[in-house]
Amino acid sequence: MKVKVPLNPQVSELLHTISEKMKELNHPPLDILTPEQSREFYKSAREFFTTISVGGLVVEDKFIPSSEGHDIPVRIYTPSGEGPYPVLIYSHGGGWVFGDLDSADNLCRHLSKHAGIVVVSVGYRLAPEHKYPSAFRDVIESIKWTFRHRERLKGDIKRIAVGGESSGGNLAAAAAIYFRGSEEYKLFLQVLITPVMDYNFDTLSYRENHTYNLTNEKMKWFWGHYLNDPSEGSEVYVSPLRVHSMKSLPNTLLVTAEFDPLREEGLAFSERLKKAGINVELLHYEDMVHSFINMIGTVDEAKRALDEMAIKLKCMLYTIEVNE
Repeated sequence: MKVKVPLNPQVSELLHTISEKMKELNHPPLDILTPEQSREFYKSAREFFTTISVGGLVVEDKFIPSSEGHDIPVRIYTPSGEGPYPVLIYSHGGGWVFGDLDSADNLCRHLSKHAGIVVVSVGYRLAPEHKYPSAFRDVIESIKWTFRHRERLKGDIKRIAVGGESSGGNLAAAAAIYFRGSEEYKLFLQVLITPVMDYNFDTLSYRENHTYNLTNEKMKWFWGHYLNDPSEGSEVYVSPLRVHSMKSLPNTLLVTAEFDPLREEGLAFSERLKKAGINVELLHYEDMVHSFINMIGTVDEAKRALDEMAIKLKCMLYTIEVNE
């Protein structure tokens, strides 16, 4: 029987510090916590996530128009140089309820710099003010915009990827399914970091009932705000793991963490992709928790993991043959 590696001590210390701060701020139980309150507590918690300085990039904030009439905020990170570069369209985490361009800023800077890519970070609409499929539609619009403006972005049309963390990983995987078979918007890679892949609370990792950072109860709270009705949980663009066939999906970089209720759905998605003949690189971190990529300034192993992700991403985008 495999013996589990214990939780990383630096992660444990950080989460304890945040927990004490939440108690000090009188964080209410989830059954009475409002989305507005959750965003404020999230901002307070993020003060403990130390950033790492990343230079040598051009960073631009802009709004892109959607077909629904609203503007979608994006932040574009471009390495210095002429390009063309691979492009990653990235969606932040936050359970579809919180998170924004700022919460993903340090990660996007790191990936742009160390993978040598353009990153288009998407500030999609949040629930419950904008329930499913609003966030999904914003990501679809952002992908189309990126393809249409690839030359201005110094982007290589043959190496455009979609990615995200947690709920953002869910949106990225759903978008990859949506664009499967498209010649106009052909995605080369999907990057899924501790993604939400299925509306299902009965996997092994859910039954393990982890209490580190993301819990079963929090996931149920997020889903309750994102969906209009639980019946939507069976839809493929909500639960990408339920797609009938994995064939013709893009190459995949998939990241999982051991102490994460979402672990098993990520691993299951990886296995199905492999069985369908899709090139998959799986990075599993045995002493990490959900959202560890936000801890890179405090947790040494989280920083090492992100460096490994950036190297792997660069290899997948620059060394794999592209079909002419």
